[in-house]
Amino acid sequence: MSERLDPEALRELGESSTNVSNAWAGAEEYLSQGLVTWTRRQIGDDQQVAVKAAVAACRLVVETYPTDGADAHAPKQYIDDLLAKIQRWIDNPSNTNKEAVRSTLDTTRQLHAWQGHHTSPHFWILEAVDHASLAVWAGERSSYIVPLDYGTCAARAVACVLHAMLVHGVAEGAAVDQLTGVVRVAAGVRD
Repeated sequence: MSERLDPEALRELGESSTNVSNAWAGAEEYLSQGLVTWTRRQIGDDQQVAVKAAVAACRLVVETYPTDGADAHAPKQYIDDLLAKIQRWIDNPSNTNKEAVRSTLDTTRQLHAWQGHHTSPHFWILEAVDHASLAVWAGERSSYIVPLDYGTCAARAVACVLHAMLVHGVAEGAAVDQLTGVVRVAAGVRD
């Protein structure tokens, strides 16, 4: 499934592919469920592609994150630092760079965008960047330390960006087109 999809096609994919084993509170509706499934398929078994896709999606919205602390749940510097460390890992996937990403992630945060903050684009951006970082240090399979594989973490980052874009007022079709476009580029799919 390499073609770009419209929102209805993603909804159909979400409806046909979501079950209890892959349900996630950040993707309660079929559109984002379908985007998670589609992204996961595009990523395949390549961690660098997964992380590149997540970061590319984050870059679509990160500049809208508040710098003044307004509605933010983390300082903009946290977002910028984490993305810079993730980019360093993409450029050189060493254990040192992986550890730099892991040690920067705020694992103490207990509140998430899907817990009553659906209308905060800033919170969705924070979730997206955090999921992108998890894609760096998650394994091929889930474990007790990181309960998700890197592909799922990256796909969830993309879905969080979708939420941020929609809350910002980006039309569904435009958001889906931008997101599927950056994922396809990260995966090396040519038009």
